[in-house]
Amino acid sequence: MIKVVFICCVVCSLLFGQVLYEEYFTDGNMQLDWHPWFTDTLGIGDSMGVINDPSTPGGDSWAGRISNEYMGIAGLTYAGDSTLTDYSIDAWVYTVVVPGMGPYNGVAVRMDPATRYYYRLVSDFDSNARIRLGLIAGGGYPVALRDWTGAEIPGGAPASSSWHKFKLMVVADSIWCFYDDIELDGCPIINDSVSRGYFGVYTFNMSDTASTICDNIIVQEEGTGVWEHGATEMQPFAVFPNPFVDNVTIVLQLGSKQYVPRSENLRRDVGTLNSVEIYDVSGRLVRLWDDQTIGQSDQITWDGRDNSGRAVAPGVYLIRSAQGQSLIKVIKIN
Repeated sequence: MIKVVFICCVVCSLLFGQVLYEEYFTDGNMQLDWHPWFTDTLGIGDSMGVINDPSTPGGDSWAGRISNEYMGIAGLTYAGDSTLTDYSIDAWVYTVVVPGMGPYNGVAVRMDPATRYYYRLVSDFDSNARIRLGLIAGGGYPVALRDWTGAEIPGGAPASSSWHKFKLMVVADSIWCFYDDIELDGCPIINDSVSRGYFGVYTFNMSDTASTICDNIIVQEEGTGVWEHGATEMQPFAVFPNPFVDNVTIVLQLGSKQYVPRSENLRRDVGTLNSVEIYDVSGRLVRLWDDQTIGQSDQITWDGRDNSGRAVAPGVYLIRSAQGQSLIKVIKIN
């Protein structure tokens, strides 16, 4: 009973308290302060507006809109804080499908005003029929980090304009991309060009005015591994991808000051962890790895099954060490 109460209290007070920012455009209002990233000589730029849209997945007939009408081919608006490091942005985006050269619609993270660098995850559903992760680098020049086309796009590239869910998550030098709650192939993508910055909503069209309509924007802290500013201790593990569909990797990281999803910063003497345990939100033990199971490996994989080999239901699960030093939320979808 004590364990159940302990875990449920942590869920309520900590795990669901890691949402940093939310924007739902309810009743035609904005909760956040949105600012234009690009401005002209008069200081005018494209920022977030609110429109009435009965198709919005939020169900309240209100959505946000960013256009490129002031700044030509690109429009970008930002909110949050310049010191944000490891976080995710989850948003519904109305992806426009047109022949020829259509618009990019998507989200951006780690927007650094000092360098003008940022990462963007966008749809490009014209004749290219792709999802693109890009880095905007020096001079505003784009660098394509990864494209997804054809069967790599969950459900395939849409044939008509429609709402889709985008999630872009950054932890240390690793980037995870999700489309309609499914992690895209090849993640994480490793890139260390930008370490912190604002989040935003992006639109682009080389040949015409375009806009991105968005809704239900949720920005959440992703405490899955990075300890900075002289930290001397850290959580005993990190998890990715999170959320997950089939498998989640639990990286064991005792004694290291900083985690990146590579082996160089991981200690091998993980046997001192004693065990790794997974609970559901009721406090029931679902899966257990002990010393012998872990051995000298620096990571273990959970296949979403319990100790009896049965697939667990989609939902929130909690990973902790036997010593109770740390508790991490992981979400199973499907």
